[in-house]
Amino acid sequence: MIVLENGDLQVVVDPENGGKIRSLRSRRTGRQYLYQDPRESFRAGPAYGSHEISGFDECFPTVWPSTYPDGKRRGLDLGDHGLLWQQAWHSEAAAAGNRVAMRCDVPQLKCEFKRTCRIDPGNRLTLDYEITNHDEQPLKYIYSAHPLLAAGPDTELELPDDMDEVYVFFVANVTGISERSWVAWPPPNADNLRAPYSADRRSCFKAFSGPLESGRASVRHARCRERLQFDFDPQELPHLGFLISQGFDEDVGGPFADQVFVALEPTTGVGDDLPTCEQTGTLAQLAGGQTKSFSISLTLVAD
Repeated sequence: MIVLENGDLQVVVDPENGGKIRSLRSRRTGRQYLYQDPRESFRAGPAYGSHEISGFDECFPTVWPSTYPDGKRRGLDLGDHGLLWQQAWHSEAAAAGNRVAMRCDVPQLKCEFKRTCRIDPGNRLTLDYEITNHDEQPLKYIYSAHPLLAAGPDTELELPDDMDEVYVFFVANVTGISERSWVAWPPPNADNLRAPYSADRRSCFKAFSGPLESGRASVRHARCRERLQFDFDPQELPHLGFLISQGFDEDVGGPFADQVFVALEPTTGVGDDLPTCEQTGTLAQLAGGQTKSFSISLTLVAD
């Protein structure tokens, strides 16, 4: 584990576990912003649910399981939630304790993923990314941040002001809304998608914005009068995926049946798999030899 901290913020990074940001805690309020998996043991295997889903993982080159669509990589298994969380990352931490540079090679795709985490003065964690395609062929991909955020009855999501419709990728136990369709946001007659959130609803909703003009969203906790604000460049990450999971577990009485968590996911595409992003015209592509750079910042803001 690598700990980055200052007087306002403490961040714990786990390079050996897929580069996971395991913890992001406010020193002012003690609030843990990242969801913590309640399970004590995990099954071995390539399924994302077989590993600890706590915290902030990186999803590349897909989120949901899919295979590469064409060319010499056609049929290549891109993994469940991608290929990054399944391996250890190389890391180099600064002696000052406020910065760690990390990288992960993806030999199946002949590419390299880099992320530098640094705590800026004050209350901000900045994540700087580089994805490099070392192959001569273009690379089709999805990048999605994947922070699962702790939530409860006092939690509210503050979504971009210019988001007036969303593409529904997955929905369970929310009446009147169909998967793989665009709906108005907020949707009419969908009170169980509004705060206060409750595990009694047994629902799950994953959706995506269209192209954004403003790359800002927050998760707010009214009780401690504080929020975690996400800022990202919509030119580089033009969409926001978001998740509201309220006591949803496919297994009756499973470990998530009493759990509530949400997610804010700056991303390159509309959809969690390559076929959906192709259908929505949002599948990202990196030319041979090209490097893509972008940043995401997470700032604690007192209300």
